[in-house]
Amino acid sequence: MTAHPAGSVDDVVSGRSVSHWLARAAREILPPDAGGVRTTGFAACSLSADKQAAGEARRFTRSTLSGWQMGPLVDNVALIVSELLSNALRYGLADTARNGDQAAVPPRPVRLGLLHRGQTVLCAVCDLSSNVPVLRSPDYLAQSGRGLHIIDSLSESWGWTTPNPAGKAVWAAVSSSK
Repeated sequence: MTAHPAGSVDDVVSGRSVSHWLARAAREILPPDAGGVRTTGFAACSLSADKQAAGEARRFTRSTLSGWQMGPLVDNVALIVSELLSNALRYGLADTARNGDQAAVPPRPVRLGLLHRGQTVLCAVCDLSSNVPVLRSPDYLAQSGRGLHIIDSLSESWGWTTPNPAGKAVWAAVSSSK
């Protein structure tokens, strides 16, 4: 796991870094300085597409939210991040590999971002795919296929940014007031 600074929190959220994937997600649900509440935390990292990625993402999330004094949200946000990351690795990278050479998939193809404003935490996972997530009726006999339902039930809202050549970000917003 490698942390990547993306400028200041204000740069990311204000739109001065309009192409930044987390800024695109933040603009979808967190209007700038809504009600005078400013963004107080920002953290991002890149993750490899391997079996350690989910554990690294959960540790990063738990550590970051604990540092932000957001203890009541840690478990739910860590689970949401796990589901977002699993979908990115399972569908986003598979789509990228199908459309090109497997060697073209970068070693750190998935990015995780967390943004804290007021009582809300925005978590977003960015992958290289242009395919958007689809909430489907679960197969009750299947062992998988419920990730988006988990995200939907634990978050106040979730969605994705409009895909562009750099991919898309799938995000979820969780508030301590939920």
